[in-house]
Amino acid sequence: MSTPKTTGGATLGPTRAISLIARREITTRVRTRSFLITNALMLVLIIGGLIVASIFTGGDDKPEKIGIVGTNAALSQSITQAGTLSGTSVEIVPLADAAAARTQVDAGDVSVALGTGAVGGPAYTAITKDGLSGTSETIVRTALAQLAQREALARNNIDPGAFGEAQQTASSLDVTQTKPDKPDEGQRLAIAYVGVILLLFAIMTGGAMVSAGVVEEKTSRVVELLLATIRPLHLLWGKILGIGAITFGQLVLLGGAGLITASVTGVLTVPSAAISMLAAVVVWFLLGFLFFATLYAATGAMVSRQEELGSTTAPLTILSIGVLYAGIFGINSLDSSFIKALSWIPPFSASLMPMRIAAGETSTLQVVGTIVIMIAACLAAVWVASRVYQRSILRTGSKVSWSEALRGSRATEKSTPTPVG
Repeated sequence: MSTPKTTGGATLGPTRAISLIARREITTRVRTRSFLITNALMLVLIIGGLIVASIFTGGDDKPEKIGIVGTNAALSQSITQAGTLSGTSVEIVPLADAAAARTQVDAGDVSVALGTGAVGGPAYTAITKDGLSGTSETIVRTALAQLAQREALARNNIDPGAFGEAQQTASSLDVTQTKPDKPDEGQRLAIAYVGVILLLFAIMTGGAMVSAGVVEEKTSRVVELLLATIRPLHLLWGKILGIGAITFGQLVLLGGAGLITASVTGVLTVPSAAISMLAAVVVWFLLGFLFFATLYAATGAMVSRQEELGSTTAPLTILSIGVLYAGIFGINSLDSSFIKALSWIPPFSASLMPMRIAAGETSTLQVVGTIVIMIAACLAAVWVASRVYQRSILRTGSKVSWSEALRGSRATEKSTPTPVG
């Protein structure tokens, strides 16, 4: 069968041609077993991981259980008040005797058990499993100090209420922060951080699908049949938009499942500020994916065998990992001069700007400016990828280098007619 000669005179309009290719990519890929299994496993990992995280982090909300041997209302009240002062919820567990106290402590049912001391010895005794330390020590010592103070005031006929009011007035403290608290900053940063992780996942999976799909069509010579009626750029954009839609759907599915699970388990409260953060994550996700996907498509057009794809895509893989690392390591120094400067440089801005927006380290001018620069970088990537794709998609034989593809060199190698337009 002879190879159809491509003249660039497509029989389909641009919109119809691109939509047909995009639908073809979506329908053929989402039905594959590997795609379904991978996404199912990702859902299980995300939902299961958040449930496990809620179990461990939820331990911070559990009350500190302190046992008291016998009946001592004053001590119980003092311990409860000390827990309130330290910001810790306390649950008093009544214990019948010292034997019951030891049993409860050994079983881990209470962190410490308190009882009155022997005559002539310490006023109180404490039974612990691994020693008195941490939160329980703070609460117990504060409670005993307050109880001793109240008893001393009572012995000297001093009203404990009036004394406490005077003490509170004398020790009042006005605190001024040079760096005010930012409400919901932690949750906004968490959403931005997850967005960066999903961006790398999209680049790795979506970019690989784009480049592998181009090589597959080129190797099987299907591309020659497609280019008989579709312009090269329409084929390129249809493939990118189709796979981009799949990848964005994965983001919505995985991210939505994560948000819902985190909200139900209490890991994330998802306030309005955190929800608005999703818009910034989506914008930078789309820009970052477009930047890399177009270049990955170009790398697929430059080779004729799947085995050659690894070396051609290596620079993009290294760059995408650099984008991820910028977000991971930059989260701890978002206000540093280096991170501020790097957040203006594409494609690193795709991971750093959502972080800086979440931390409140940006102005409206910086957000708009970095988006404009990133859009310009995406347009440059589109121009490069389009140039490489048109000049390399029908060339077979040895791998085409970046410089050769950009110069449009016509090296002597086995090739089919190069499309015009």
